[in-house]
Parts: sequence; C-alpha cells; structure tokens
Amino acid sequence: MKKNSANELIPEKVNPRLPGGFHLPPFGIHQTLAVIIVCIALWAVGAIWLGVQAASQWVGGWQDDIHVHVYLDNSKSAQEEELASALESIPQVSSVRRISQAEAARWMQEWLDSAGLSQKELAERLPITFELSINDEKAEFLFTDIRDAAMRYGGEVNESEVSMAKAHEWISRAEYLALFASLILALAMALIISNTLRMMLLARADEIHLMRLMGAKEWFVRMPFILEGMLLGGVAGIAAWLMLWPLILGGEEWLGMLQVDLNAWVLLPPLLLGGALVGAFGAVVATARVVSTEHSG
Repeated sequence: MKKNSANELIPEKVNPRLPGGFHLPPFGIHQTLAVIIVCIALWAVGAIWLGVQAASQWVGGWQDDIHVHVYLDNSKSAQEEELASALESIPQVSSVRRISQAEAARWMQEWLDSAGLSQKELAERLPITFELSINDEKAEFLFTDIRDAAMRYGGEVNESEVSMAKAHEWISRAEYLALFASLILALAMALIISNTLRMMLLARADEIHLMRLMGAKEWFVRMPFILEGMLLGGVAGIAAWLMLWPLILGGEEWLGMLQVDLNAWVLLPPLLLGGALVGAFGAVVATARVVSTEHSG
C-alpha cells in the first residue's frame, strides 16, 4: 500500500491519473498503428470520390451541348431527305443539321494532320453527315429511335457519342457504389479504433474502477476516450488528405487534357470530420460495455 497527499490508502499498481486514457501525440504504438490503418482507408475513400469528381466534370462539360452524328453513305444520297425528316420527327431531337462534306473534310484534315490527304480527297471519301442536337438524353428509347430511323434508310449512328450521352446515368450509379464503399470502410475504421481503445481500457481497468468508486459519472470516464478516438480519426483524416495531393499533381497534365480541374480542398472537411466521427463512434462502442461493467461490478 502507498499513501497519497491526503493520506488515503490507494492499492499498489493503481495509477490514479485523471482523466481516463487521453494522450496527446506522440501516440503509443497501438494508436500510431490505428492512425496509419485508418489513414490508408480514408485515402482510399478520398481517391474514390476524386475519381467521381473527375468523371462528373468530364462528362458534365461535354453534356452542356450534346450532339450525336448520323452517317449516310454517298451511294444512298437519294434517301438523304427521308432520313433527315425521320430524325427531326423524334421529340427529343431539337435540331438536325446537315454537315457539308467540305466542312467535315476541314475538320478531319485538322484532326489527321499527318495523313497527307487534301480536303478534296477527304471530302470524296466522307459520308453524308447529320448532326443531331439532343435536349433530353435521359428520355427512354431516345437512342433506340435514332438507331431505328438511321437503319431504316441505311444510315449509321456514332455509338461512341451515344455512350457518352448515357454517361450521366453511369456516374449516378458510380456515386451510389462510392457511397456504399465509403460506408463499409467507415465501419471497418470504427472497428479498428474501437479495438485500439478497448485494449487501452483493459490496460487501465483498475484506474477506471477506482474512478467509479470515487463517484465519477459514466460519461466523465468515457469522454476522454471518446475525445482520443476523435483525435485519432481527425489526424488520420488530415494525413489522408495530404496523401491525395501526389495523386492529383501526378495526373495534372492528363487531367488538363480532359479539361478536368480537381478540387482537393472540398475533400478536407469530409475527411477531417468523417475521421473524427468514425473515431468517436468507435470509442463509444469500445467504452460502452467496459465502463458499464465496471459500474455494475
């Protein structure tokens, strides 16, 4: 036995340090490992949402003015007027413009700069082209109607442009998948922090028991651990955000070609607050049973 300044008896091996288990950095080995693992998980979440942001910007910029091209072979020029009328009759097609072969040849010559073909040679080889302006790319059966009209008169649709026009629906689905993946990773992170804090709680069971005997309320005992969990998650969130910058800077040139300008700053609050909330939740789970058990005992 040993006596404190108030001459009260305190059992040996009991550290009366208050409050609870709160430690400021540098953390111990268990806290450090938890921060590293949670940081990697948060980095993965941030990378997923950066990808969604890039895809949304790329497709969103292209879909400000949606065009789909329909081609008709020169040998079927007699059906040009019928094809144009059929395309114009589709409700979601706002306009149909006939692109002259000379205009198409100029564009092709700029695109195929090293092809060595003159505009006249290109114009002779290019098909009759119609440019369709779309006012509602999400309309059901829109692209099926365009294909049917084109096939009826021997034309072909630029399928790559159709795929691009449908990309908004794909991105919406990708956002749901990203949200689901983020929730799964959040649960995993909470479990990691919970296990880390639970080991600390078990190591300090005597201290917690002493605090409860001295009349400390349950939340007074739990709060330091919850604050530590929030600190662990917040530190991991900031570290994960910093680790996203090499990813952005490394792909800056490629993203510039796609006219995508990623904004990593918008991810700082979600990663910081998300990490803190995950840490708090893990701490609540870790302390709920241990502290309550100490009280009932």
